[in-house]
Amino acid sequence: MIGQGLTLMVVGMAVVFVLLVLLVYVMKLLSFVVNRFFPDKEEEVQPKTQRAGEADILAAIASAAAYHNS
Repeated sequence: MIGQGLTLMVVGMAVVFVLLVLLVYVMKLLSFVVNRFFPDKEEEVQPKTQRAGEADILAAIASAAAYHNS
């Protein structure tokens, strides 16, 4: 009885291990296929200039620093 239980346990663990390994390789294959046929679109790089809201933020920080130092 114990022998059958151990055999069933080993077989069950082996099946789970094989399925998990198979799942890893299937996910790698799926990732390769998706990246190959549906690549990410490249984003445009914005120049390093101040954006519209940055001047307001810098002014607020400067006024807070001036208030704190007075």
